[in-house]
Order: sequence, then structure tokens, then C-alpha cells
Amino acid sequence: MSARPPTAPGGYRYEWQLFADWCTASDVDPLPTSALTLAEFLGDNPAGDSASLRRVSAINNRHRELGLPEPGRVTAIRLALDCARSSRVRHRATQLGALATALPVTGSTEALFGRRDAILLLLAGAGMSYTAIAGLDRADIAVRDASLWIGGRHQLLITSTPEVDPGELWRRWHTVLAFSDRYPSTTLLSQHLLGDTFPDMTAVPNRAGPVAVSIDRWGHMPLPPVAMSPAAIADIVRAHATGQPPRHIIRRPLRPSDHLDSDYHPISIAAESVSADLDPGYYTAGVAARRRAHEKLSELPSLVDHVEDRIEQLLQRTLDLLDGASITEQ
Repeated sequence: MSARPPTAPGGYRYEWQLFADWCTASDVDPLPTSALTLAEFLGDNPAGDSASLRRVSAINNRHRELGLPEPGRVTAIRLALDCARSSRVRHRATQLGALATALPVTGSTEALFGRRDAILLLLAGAGMSYTAIAGLDRADIAVRDASLWIGGRHQLLITSTPEVDPGELWRRWHTVLAFSDRYPSTTLLSQHLLGDTFPDMTAVPNRAGPVAVSIDRWGHMPLPPVAMSPAAIADIVRAHATGQPPRHIIRRPLRPSDHLDSDYHPISIAAESVSADLDPGYYTAGVAARRRAHEKLSELPSLVDHVEDRIEQLLQRTLDLLDGASITEQ
């Protein structure tokens, strides 16, 4: 039978026993405990400020007696909160970066939205607010090797990873913006998006203008470009993050009669006919399986966000309680 930890001083016996019992019920060790565990304990046992501070003091005193770091100091809580927020930023960057690289870059309308949305996801994943993204100017962005430098008042470097190449994501969208500035034709833009046949736009000056440009449902970009609102950017990022990306109207395939330019030649691809005998329920079962998988996967981002939100809220609430309470720093 394991030895029980020494009891707390008489003045804090009740508070320490409450914490020890909560730890037993939560299957966590009371000694040593972390700032996050302390915050969770306070969140699960709501009380007035005075009672909560006594509980923090009881836990701090017990740790101090045993020569352990005190989890209820303002500095400890603040460091835990900073760590939680840094973890959230890293998780969000990974999640949104993966979504950005998976978006289409060729194929007319979907490619147009894909190139733009990839940049919106990249910037949101880097921690920029939707208001900052809406106000971002093209002239403030520069590619440094595979990384992306956001200048102006932001001074932010988005570095490359084995999975995400920020420089390439920006080059794709910048090519669309620069091409549209020089050739303001939706039809011509669609032609070049089909096979990524844009001319070299690297020598074109980086003209000022919004990065987050509005595109209507048919793939038309206004001239001059109009910046998206922060709310519209938030809706798009949220839609991608929850596995329900925005739906767009697909433009009809281009035909020679569209008179795009003298260099346009339609490509005809003949599909090979394949015959197969399938069970009548084959497609129904497949669609149902994909729907179930999609529903479960779409729940994951919101579930992770909910957990991270709760951690931040608990730590922030504890920090607000302790901030200015000198008893925790004695």
C-alpha cells in the first residue's frame, strides 16, 4: 500500500483535501501538479475569489514545503497560457497549411478560388487576424527562397516546411493578380488556369492592391480589385477548416468559338470505355460510407478547437484571479 502524502497545515487542511480528492477522481497526481491542472481544478470547483485564492495558496504551500515548483504563481500560469497559445498557433498552422496545399491550382473556376483561398488559409494559419488579412497589400509581400515575408506593419516571416511551400502558394496567386492587372479578361484568365499556361510574370512590378480579392460565384474578379471583408475571409477559412469548403459554379469548358486568342487550341481527350458488372447497392453503399467518414472527419477540427478554447479560458480565468494577488508571489 502506497504511503499517503503528508497532510497540509491546519489552516489549509480542507482546501488541500478538496484538491486531493479531485485529483483522485480525475486520475491525476496532486504532487507535483501543473498550472493547467490547477486551472482545471478551479474550473471544476467554482467558488468566490476569496475561496479560490485560499485553494491556490493551499496547493502552493504544499508544493513549497516539499521543495516543488509552485503551480499557482502568476508567472507559472502566464507561461502555461503562453505555451497553450503557442501550441494552438502551431496546430492551426499545420491544419490550415495542409488544407491550402490540397486546393486545386489548375482547372478554371475551382483553380481561381483554390489559389486565392490557399493564401487566405496560409495567412490565417500564421496567426494573422481576418481584419489584418483584409487590409493586407500586395506590395507588402515578398518571397524569400521558399518562405514568405509579410512586411509593412506586420513584419512576419512564414517559413517553409516539408509539407508547405509558402513562396510557391504566393507565386501562384500573385501570377493570377498580375495577369488580371495586365489582361483584365475573365475568359482569358480561365484559359490559362486550365493548364497553368501563364506567361512569365516575375518581371511585372508588384503593383499595390488587396491580397484578399473578392471573386463572384462565376469566377469574375472586379476591376479594379476589391478587398474582401474580414467576415467574408472568416467564413471561407472556417468553411475549409470544418471540411465544408465553399461551392462554386463551374464555368463551361472553353470552345474555339469563344475567340479567346489565336494561340488557343482545344484539347480533346477520349475516355476509354470500361464495362463492369456492379452490385445495385454498390454506389449507394459507397456514397453512404463517404458521407459517414466526412461527417466524422469534419467534427475533428471543431473538437480540437473546443478543447484548446477550454484550456485557454481556464488558464486566463486563473491568471485574472491571481494577477495582482500578492499572496501567490510570496
